[in-house]
Amino acid sequence: MLPSTHRDPYQKFQQVLQEMPESAVAIDLEKQLLPEKFQNLQQLFESEIATLSADDISSDYASRWQSVQTEFYRQMRLLETDVMLLKASRSQATSQTRALKICDRIKTLIQYCEVLLQL
Repeated sequence: MLPSTHRDPYQKFQQVLQEMPESAVAIDLEKQLLPEKFQNLQQLFESEIATLSADDISSDYASRWQSVQTEFYRQMRLLETDVMLLKASRSQATSQTRALKICDRIKTLIQYCEVLLQL
């Protein structure tokens, strides 16, 4: 079982993710605000999630936690790239494609939170 020292940050992170725009249309409308929202998410990730270690997790769950944690890092880096590319996009079609990728990454990160909260 995931200790509360880990559970609370993941719940907080999941809540912030759920407040991010969930549809490509919403992302396109918030194109200017999205980098700021992502910065807040990134700061939360670095201060709350990235600082967690497997020391407090039972050995039964430690390897699974580490695998999901690694995926968190990967998805956050990819999300950062997608946000930068969306900000730089000029055409509507490119913006829509980037927005869809951002939606998918947000959903994936929410799913990772759910997986860890079920440990």
